[in-house]
Amino acid sequence: MKSVLAISEGGPDAAMAFRLAARIATDFGAIVDGVHVPHGRPDDINIAAQAMPFLEGQDRNRLNGRLRNTEGAWRDHVAAVAGATLRTGWDTTLDMLVMMGRSADLLVLGRPGVDPENAAPATVHAAIHDCARPVMVAPPDPHARRLSSIVVAWNGSAQAARAVEYALPFLSRANKVTILIAGAAPDAVSAPLLVRHLGRHGIAATVDTVDPGTVSGRARGRALLGYVGDCNADLLVMGAYGRGQFSSFLGLGGATGKVISSCPVPVLMAH
Repeated sequence: MKSVLAISEGGPDAAMAFRLAARIATDFGAIVDGVHVPHGRPDDINIAAQAMPFLEGQDRNRLNGRLRNTEGAWRDHVAAVAGATLRTGWDTTLDMLVMMGRSADLLVLGRPGVDPENAAPATVHAAIHDCARPVMVAPPDPHARRLSSIVVAWNGSAQAARAVEYALPFLSRANKVTILIAGAAPDAVSAPLLVRHLGRHGIAATVDTVDPGTVSGRARGRALLGYVGDCNADLLVMGAYGRGQFSSFLGLGGATGKVISSCPVPVLMAH
């Protein structure tokens, strides 16, 4: 874990992402590369101003304000990390973000939905679906504890398997690792094989189950959140499921959307 890409759009997400990225960099001796993804660009404002001139000043102030949010959060949380870099150019497109993300070990984002100006950002969607890297979502008020108690939400899927593999650097440092299975028997989702695999990496994991009470995705999400809170976990690892459903949060399944919008601890995901 040597390259951490911390992504900001200049709203409340900036401090969330940068604070968590700095913690991870300190733990692993990594370098943080920050990137500010603008909500618009000066050229876009000029085009819009031709139709509605009175909006030009408001839009420029909004964009500049969000950039200042990013720069302030960077100074507060990341600037002191050795080797840290920050990209703030207006030419930072989603395609550029994806290229940067694919050359990082981990992407860190602030929780989607906290920013009232950007309830379902394309930036977050690109990070989760297109960068082919693990994404860690930071909660608004994370605790300062080390990530020593980790819950892995396991259902035997390809997404869950990718998430576990990406999480190995964190799992190997944890004092407690719990494989949590919602609404299924451990043998039915090959949990014993996962425990054996982790054991070969020197990770002693235990298996627990939870009954969500219903088969809906949001119910499974609520069950995961309840378990994480009850066991005082520091990190949740899970697959990111779904893509493109119009009614789903960020094009994700109900369980994933519920968890990342409400989890009190960081969530490491892989699609």
